[in-house]
Amino acid sequence: MDRHLPASLGGPAVPRRSASTVRRHDMVGTPLFWLTMAITICAVVPVVFFRAARPWIGSAILLMWTGFFTANAIRSRRTHSVISAPVYFLAAILLAATASGFVEVQIWMVWLIGAGIIAANLSERVIGKYL
Repeated sequence: MDRHLPASLGGPAVPRRSASTVRRHDMVGTPLFWLTMAITICAVVPVVFFRAARPWIGSAILLMWTGFFTANAIRSRRTHSVISAPVYFLAAILLAATASGFVEVQIWMVWLIGAGIIAANLSERVIGKYL
């Protein structure tokens, strides 16, 4: 048996994680997820009143989601979290670069990306599959 071949060609069989194992380790829908969601919603108030701080508040929120999805990707190895974490990180960098004057990005575009990822996670939790 060759260790470098896949199991289908005579290599070692690597046990896969079952869907129930991934679900058990998935943090989407847990109290930490809902706390992150509540902080995101509460961030709307300072965004409305502090126009100059909007990109920095947005960057902080996106970095918070980056941390959440990074932890979830490590914990559950969920593909959606593995994809979401760098997208949120890139969005946070773009917002910070916009606030610093390095690039010109419309802030609503970045918030739209974040809202889409949150909607995808919620839809998977509610419907049971990706949209």
